[in-house]
Amino acid sequence: MEPDDPTPDLDPLLCEALSWVVRMHSGEATRAHLVELQQWRGMRLEHEEAFREASRLWRACREAARELAEEAAAATAAADPPPAGARCDRPGPLVDR
Repeated sequence: MEPDDPTPDLDPLLCEALSWVVRMHSGEATRAHLVELQQWRGMRLEHEEAFREASRLWRACREAARELAEEAAAATAAADPPPAGARCDRPGPLVDR
């Protein structure tokens, strides 16, 4: 495995599908991209299958990232106890609205 190639074992069709998924979730996808993606998916059954697998991987990565963020937040909260003498029943500052 070459360090410059982060996906040496991935199927090239899956890599292409992953590129589509990333583009569509980038916030920069246009209507033209959507049309192009629909055409690509309709070209061959393998394209549709690869896109579905790429979408499944995207969801799994998103879920894993959410879980890691929750664990990090919990670890940070546990590592930063409130200062000595802090009371939870004391009201915070009032803000005019």
